Amino acid sequence: MPQRLLLAGAAVSFAAVVASMLLPSVAATMLSALALAALGAAAVWLALARVGPVAGERLGGQALAAWRKQRVLAVATAGAVYLALVLGTLAMNSGALWNCTTWPTCTLGSPLAVLAMVHRGAAALASLLVVALAFVVLRGREERSLRVAVGWATGLIVAQNGVGLVQVVLAANNARMPVDTARLTHLAVGALTWAAVAVLTALVMRVPPARRVVAAPVEAAVKQPSLLKDYVSLTKPGVISLLIFTTFAAMFITPAGLPGFWLVFWTMIGGWLMPAGAHALNCYFDRDIDVLMGRTGRRPIPSGRIPAWHALVLGLALGALAFVILAVFVNLVTALLALAGYIYYVVFYTLILKRNSVQNIVIGGGAGAFPPLVGWAAATGNLSLASVLLFMIIFYWTPPHFWALALIRRADYANAGVPMLPVVAGDGETKKQIVLYTLLMVMLTVLPTPIGMFGIAYLMMALGLGAWFCYYVVKMVRDDTTANRWGLYRFSLLYLFLLFVAMMIDRLAFA
Repeated sequence: MPQRLLLAGAAVSFAAVVASMLLPSVAATMLSALALAALGAAAVWLALARVGPVAGERLGGQALAAWRKQRVLAVATAGAVYLALVLGTLAMNSGALWNCTTWPTCTLGSPLAVLAMVHRGAAALASLLVVALAFVVLRGREERSLRVAVGWATGLIVAQNGVGLVQVVLAANNARMPVDTARLTHLAVGALTWAAVAVLTALVMRVPPARRVVAAPVEAAVKQPSLLKDYVSLTKPGVISLLIFTTFAAMFITPAGLPGFWLVFWTMIGGWLMPAGAHALNCYFDRDIDVLMGRTGRRPIPSGRIPAWHALVLGLALGALAFVILAVFVNLVTALLALAGYIYYVVFYTLILKRNSVQNIVIGGGAGAFPPLVGWAAATGNLSLASVLLFMIIFYWTPPHFWALALIRRADYANAGVPMLPVVAGDGETKKQIVLYTLLMVMLTVLPTPIGMFGIAYLMMALGLGAWFCYYVVKMVRDDTTANRWGLYRFSLLYLFLLFVAMMIDRLAFA
């Protein structure tokens, strides 16, 4: 009976939150704030009733300190979400949305525009805190109730941000009736998000971390990844992530100004699918050597979990879909450039260079340099000297980045008969080439300022990052350990990301 009453109270509170948009702004905000508090309390009470009493457990040392930090983060997260929703109600009912119809920022020409931006900032902070709390919980907790709560909270916060973005896009097009529907949806999803976050916070506060029991070693079957995860792994999403960021960054540093949301959206979709298809074909054609290498022997095809022809079909289908998306929703030049990168990687690198030339990475690395060209062409419809310079920076970044890994995996490549530089010329020559290409790369990263592409701010950041890269190279050359090789390889990934961030900062903040 008490649970039914709580459910009824939660339903009434939820209805009050949604109905608050019909009242004047101040009254609506007060009603929504009270209704959200009641909804959160009801949701928490219901959740704790289902969990039941928790046996007390004495924790000490690091476990207790970690739990305290989790509880502080949980309370901060709940407070941020609550504040963002209350501000959202005030912004919605005062008409602030119509004074701020660009994203992610807008011109602060009125108090309502300022209110809209304050709400967006609060929403962004709340979203980051939800993600941080989810990461902390999933990393250190195994309780099912907590993991379920994390799933609901993160899923709803993503949906809430998506609906909010749709509102802005609709408002920019002056679509009043769809905007009203989106506003109602935004408020309703926000209320559900608050309930989920409140429950997650209560569970973090109530349920202590379970003691980890180290079992005696036993022979157990190795858990196989899911079929979906196997298919996704064929596209090598980890490799794509950095390169697709260079596509994104390139769209924001062109002379054409800030790109529109839908242009960025479709470019990212097509720009992701095209290399995903190329990587699936790479898995298909390299299946005979992947089985000989420890790093790749556990992939789905060498392991026998997926038939090889599935990767072939997937690669061709993703490439075709990407071309259609880019040609229809972006422009033909962008579609052709993405297709050129696809062919370059599959044909020139995978089928020709990789198994037959020690220059496989030097020449084949050009495939990874196409993404910024795709982003530039998407924003401008053509290419220029500046875009070619972006291509060359990544072209010269690829050898020192990949050769650091090749030094670590030299035995694998030798066993598979792949003529990587360390296998053919030895470690000493490889390190010399890493130094040479690093110097060429750093010099290229300086050129955008003299040609007027970027300003002094970028130049200083590029020089600093270049010096940091050289530090890792010198450290590896002087003390050639596996740890230092890994250090150079991992920093090279961060370096390219930060370099393109520096470009965006210079263009957006100092132009």
